[in-house]
Amino acid sequence: MVYFIGDKEFDGVKNIKLNEIKFYDFEIDLKDFDCLIISSKNALKSLMQSKSKIDFNIKVFAVGIKSANLAKEYGFKDVSYPSKSYGKELASEFLSEFKNKKCLYLRAKKISSGLNEYLLKEGIYLKELIAYENIALKPKEKIILRHPAVFVFSAPSSVEQFLKFYQLNKEDKAVVIGESTALKLNKFKNLYICKEQDLNSCIKLAKNLDF
Repeated sequence: MVYFIGDKEFDGVKNIKLNEIKFYDFEIDLKDFDCLIISSKNALKSLMQSKSKIDFNIKVFAVGIKSANLAKEYGFKDVSYPSKSYGKELASEFLSEFKNKKCLYLRAKKISSGLNEYLLKEGIYLKELIAYENIALKPKEKIILRHPAVFVFSAPSSVEQFLKFYQLNKEDKAVVIGESTALKLNKFKNLYICKEQDLNSCIKLAKNLDF
């Protein structure tokens, strides 16, 4: 059995919903900045439903290809993303482009990438705006898990919330979307970090690992 800790549905996968996204209400003028840094698709979604003045000509730096593609779908014309989908990779790979620029960083309330700390340490002008929050939920009814199983985690917060109500058995396997999420399970032996920071790739890997 494959379990995904989240609400996005996949064929042959059981969902365990332990969080929901809350978009914040804010208003900002993108013309006041030279570039926009987005941490996820949720940051973009929050921006697009806010009362902000959108400048589709602003240079956009997305943490991954999925966020970059969504930015293009919304109409942003100049979009870049790093070779690896991590916040620090984005910060270091495009550091020279951030120099002498006014950067707006749309982010979650709780972050673990260290992107902001890295850029501020490098003297980059960075305005941080919390665009959304990942809110933890208690399960409406506790699912009786079938072990051994493969569990898919897409964020550090999903690991934290899962371990409040459930536990991994030693014969289980865990698939995580990236290194930050993996750190939350660093003592678990059967841990697999997906080579591509993409949820569909995680699910594919989990199905291949299924018992």
